[in-house]
Amino acid sequence: MNRLKYRIIGKLLLHAALVAGSALFAAPFIWLVSTSVKSADELFPPRWMPPLPDLVSRSPYLGLRDNELPVRPSGVEEELWEERRDKVAVTLSARIQEMGPQLPDFFQPYLGHPLFAESLFAVMLRRTPDPVFNGPEAECLAWFRERVTPREAIEVFENTYRRMALTEAAFVSWDMEQVEPLAAEDIRWTVLEGDVEVVPRLAHFDRKSQELHYRFENTPRFRVQAEFPVDWTADRLKKFRIGHRADRSWHTVWATLELGGHRFEASEPGYVGTDRWQDFTWQMASPEDRSVMVKNWLVMHDAGDAAFNQPGMARLTLEYRQARGIWPLINKFSANYLEVLRRVPLGRYVRNSVYLVIMNIVGQLFGASLVAYAFARLQWPGRELCFLLVLATLMIPPQVTLIPVFLIFKELGWYNTLKPLWVPAFAGSAFFIFLLRQFMRTIPADLEDSAKIDGCSYFGIYWRIILPLIKPALATIAIFTFMWVWNDFMGPLIFVTNQELYPLSLGLFSLHAVLILQSQHQIMMAASVLMTLPVILLFFAAQRQFIQGITLTGMKG
Repeated sequence: MNRLKYRIIGKLLLHAALVAGSALFAAPFIWLVSTSVKSADELFPPRWMPPLPDLVSRSPYLGLRDNELPVRPSGVEEELWEERRDKVAVTLSARIQEMGPQLPDFFQPYLGHPLFAESLFAVMLRRTPDPVFNGPEAECLAWFRERVTPREAIEVFENTYRRMALTEAAFVSWDMEQVEPLAAEDIRWTVLEGDVEVVPRLAHFDRKSQELHYRFENTPRFRVQAEFPVDWTADRLKKFRIGHRADRSWHTVWATLELGGHRFEASEPGYVGTDRWQDFTWQMASPEDRSVMVKNWLVMHDAGDAAFNQPGMARLTLEYRQARGIWPLINKFSANYLEVLRRVPLGRYVRNSVYLVIMNIVGQLFGASLVAYAFARLQWPGRELCFLLVLATLMIPPQVTLIPVFLIFKELGWYNTLKPLWVPAFAGSAFFIFLLRQFMRTIPADLEDSAKIDGCSYFGIYWRIILPLIKPALATIAIFTFMWVWNDFMGPLIFVTNQELYPLSLGLFSLHAVLILQSQHQIMMAASVLMTLPVILLFFAAQRQFIQGITLTGMKG
């Protein structure tokens, strides 16, 4: 009975250790995936899970991100913080309401909102000395109360005030001429459909705009329209952009432009996901959409003739569609991945990677198996010496042969082609040759003798007898080759300069060079997930071959 008890305890401990180890090794990937579905303003402070989007059916409203809430200073004890946190917030809320007459009229409905005081508290904490919070309660509350100014309250409110707003529009021609026909305050947005009101906001905030106060209770969409003096033909217009502030609702926006008798409609939506100013850029469909350049625009296609054809004028219609139910979550979690697919020609990069993977797998299977067959089954002078020389190449660092190999391929005219990345595979890899030789030596010689008696040639023995018997080893080689080629970065970086020939690893690196300057790490994380996902799926689908590949290297000759 005791032995059974100890055996059960041992199995439980073993499984617990395995689960803990799996969680430890999975943690980086979990962090990668969770970061890939965050927006740029959710990256700091770091947290494991991304915040879920709210269901927004009316705007404007007050809201705070997790990193905008008050955080206990390191020099303040937890007990004291819990005791005074709410008291300071109440004091600041009372002070805000006292300043009501000094604040803009549209602030008045929000003066007593708890998030207004919370946001102000968080901002003031950044300049609050620890002795103030650790001192007497009356002095602490007085310190916060006395240092609130109307100007600071306005700045804090702007960051807390979630609103949909539009500002200046710019039009760009194919010869790169840019015009901004109207200032934000001169644009006349009219409502075509839906429960929405256009409210000019020309003072108090840093940027003049026109806010869209909407409600989705009765209709799931609304449309607004404006006309701009643009004396261009439709063929001359390349793209246009409009300054936009979103309300973190994750609704979608679709644009329609009418110019010179032509009607252009958006082929893909923009997401109303952030609560900061950003530019929405729409560009007319062109060969640039299929090029390798990094794209920062949404594509518009020609939808035929337009009802609006006033000379020297362009008419822009923006349609906002509500994200209901689970759609805010879907829009948020897919936005970064769609951004990656839109910004780079991912299909071209994937095709190049798949081509390299196929050619390398075919080359390694054919080349390594032929050489291993010669070492394992054929008798010829100097066989063991040649095999030792092949094994010796495993001890040569690849950096030593990098320059000579590069010069050889350059003389062959293969520089800036994919040939240097797959042709050497047909010569076999020393490691795979060793692995297959060890496997082939376990095959009984009687099979070969019988084949020779039947008149089978050496190549026939290799093709009809040896290859079918070493399928497990060949599967292992194919899997490891896929992993190495799919993740190879140094080879393409050295031999390829034409971006149209980039495999996925190098293509995403070129995207990283752009995103790192824009601090858009979440998009880079989404690209990394797309890069690693095939390898992870392959591992789960072929775990047996992975383990078998490890055991094969230990087989006796």
